[in-house]
Amino acid sequence: PGLSLRVHFLTMPRQSRCEQMSGLAPSEPPVVVVAQQLSDLLLAFPSAAAGGVQWLVLVKKYEERFKERLDVQALGHSSALAAASTLLFDVLRIVDKDDTDNPVVGVDDAVALAPRPGLLGCWPSLYRALCTSVLENGVPEVQPSCGAVAGRSAGKSCSLLLSQIRPLLDRYWHANFDESGL
Repeated sequence: PGLSLRVHFLTMPRQSRCEQMSGLAPSEPPVVVVAQQLSDLLLAFPSAAAGGVQWLVLVKKYEERFKERLDVQALGHSSALAAASTLLFDVLRIVDKDDTDNPVVGVDDAVALAPRPGLLGCWPSLYRALCTSVLENGVPEVQPSCGAVAGRSAGKSCSLLLSQIRPLLDRYWHANFDESGL
């Protein structure tokens, strides 16, 4: 007579690898998703490229947009500053860390200078492309010598028709430029 072995498996709901790593319940978004959403949201603020955004403002907008409460303690962080440093590490520039529960965060200069249509936190990249377009394709203007201030040269000045800017931004900034996304 043969020996038979009967095995019973207990089935549990499957979690994605990210959910397993994050320690969150399946109904909560994985940490990597929260981090990406926060990064994109920070890049939606034009002030993120200059003076920064208060953490509490960013959290409020996150909760309004994604209909999820952002609890830094539940994500394993002791403070908002620790959460910002971890979740926004790939885009972050700490502007003011005096208040660890409400730091002022901004985007790193390299991030702000990368063309990303639709994300107003990258306005410096658009500004740089506009300047380059005008200086390389505009018509030089003659400046009167009295225009110089205190012995300094007035610099190069060019004019460009507004109708020429759209195709130049496709070339100098981003091929998918759409002015309606600004």
